[in-house]
Amino acid sequence: MAAIGLLVAGCSDSEGNASPTTEPAPEPSPTTTTEETTSPAPGPTPWPEPTRPEEMERDDIEGAEAAARHFMQLYAYIFATGDLEQWASMSDPECRFCAGAAERVEELFSDGGYATGGAFDVEEVETQESGDADGAVLIALTGTEAPSKEYSRDGIEIRALEGGGATYTFALARERDGWIVIDGSVEAADGL
Repeated sequence: MAAIGLLVAGCSDSEGNASPTTEPAPEPSPTTTTEETTSPAPGPTPWPEPTRPEEMERDDIEGAEAAARHFMQLYAYIFATGDLEQWASMSDPECRFCAGAAERVEELFSDGGYATGGAFDVEEVETQESGDADGAVLIALTGTEAPSKEYSRDGIEIRALEGGGATYTFALARERDGWIVIDGSVEAADGL
């Protein structure tokens, strides 16, 4: 359960507080032009669903690494959209990390909220076979997580996470339908 707490609050400010804003968003004028962005806007704009890589079909280390990378892409996606279908299909029912993230998303979206940011840029991958009878593979993804914010249904910021360096470690197992995450944890680069 400690890993889940780190997942949800590990990157908050040093006091653990978000600073809500009450400034209304500026209204566009008829002469306002919009620029195309590479990331979705908050709220109703759809966030592109991560594409499942073909390498995930492999039953070797490369397949496990592809699955872990894909799972990390799903992390920002579920917080932006509330769509837990792929997340649930890759999560073992006993995975506390997986369930903790899903519960937070369900809580946020049931109240009409949403989140932005939080994409994770993988810089290093370490892989180790667990040696357990279940054939699990441990994948550690080290990189940089982008800052993220959670908003209420009214668009008021309710939580801001700074982002930064972190390592996400997943235990994955190959089942008949593909790779599933059986356990997970996160550790901030500074050891928090």
